[in-house]
Amino acid sequence: MDRRHLTAALAALTLLPGCLAYNDSCTPLVDDPDAVVGYLGEEIQLGSAFTRHDNNALGQLAADAFLHAEDGASKATELGIINGGSLRDEGLCVTRTSLRTGPLTDGVLHEVILFENLVVTVDLTEKQLVDLFEHSVETLAVEGQAIVSPSGAFLHVSDGTSLRVDCARPAGQRVTELRVRGRAVSIPARDDASIRYRVAMSTFLLSGGDGYGGILGNAGQDPDRNPVTARKLGGTDANIAAAYMKSTYPSPVQALKEAPRIVFANCARPSRPAPR
Repeated sequence: MDRRHLTAALAALTLLPGCLAYNDSCTPLVDDPDAVVGYLGEEIQLGSAFTRHDNNALGQLAADAFLHAEDGASKATELGIINGGSLRDEGLCVTRTSLRTGPLTDGVLHEVILFENLVVTVDLTEKQLVDLFEHSVETLAVEGQAIVSPSGAFLHVSDGTSLRVDCARPAGQRVTELRVRGRAVSIPARDDASIRYRVAMSTFLLSGGDGYGGILGNAGQDPDRNPVTARKLGGTDANIAAAYMKSTYPSPVQALKEAPRIVFANCARPSRPAPR
C-alpha cells in the first residue's frame, strides 16, 4: 500500500459516523470518484459474514479481474483468488453494509477494495493449491453455529473454478472437490512438484498475509515459479478490478451477479436480507 492510501485508510478509522460527503478527512482515492465503472445486477452484502463466509459477487469480480490481468502472456493464468479480508465495509466517508443494485462508482469500488495491493501471477504446486483452500475454509462455522468473527483468509475464486466444502469434516480435510478451469485437482493433492497451476493473487497473500506464509513460502521470489507482477493500471487490485468491471458489466443488461462457485455442505450460512 502506498503512503497516500495508507493515510486515507488510517483516517477512515477516526471518522465520525454519517460523514456522507468527501472532505479533508476522506479524500477520494481516485481522480473521479463519481465515474461509473459498471453495474450491479443485485444488492451485494459487505458484512464480514458475506465477504468471509460465503460466495460474494464483488469478491468474484476481483478474482476474475486477477485471472485476466495477464491475458496474452505466454503461459495462461488458470485461477484468480482474493481473500475476503480485502473487501471492506468501512469506507472512508461512510460504513456501507451493502452496495445497491445499479451503477457502481470508481470511488466506492476503491473504498471497498481499499488497500491497493499489487497483483502477482505465480506457479503453485498442486499441494500448495489444495493447502491454500484448506486454510481458506478451516475456520468456517458448522451448520447451526453462529458466524462470529469469520477469518479474512477465506478465498473467493475466479470463473471456471469450483470448490466443494464440507464443514462437518475436520480442518485440513474439508475440501472434497476442486476444479480449476475444468481441470480436476486431486484430493488429497499429489506431492509432485512438477504439477503446477498458474494463480494470480495479491502481494498481501503471496507475502504470507492471513496465515498463508507457511503454504506459499518464497514462491513470489522463486524464478522457477515465474512470478509476474501485473503490468497494466499500476498493477493494483482495485484498478484492475475497476477496469474489468467497466469492460465486462457496462450496463444494467450486462450487470454483475453472484455465482455459486463454492458449494457448502454442513456449513453455517449468513442470513440474507430481503431484496429492496
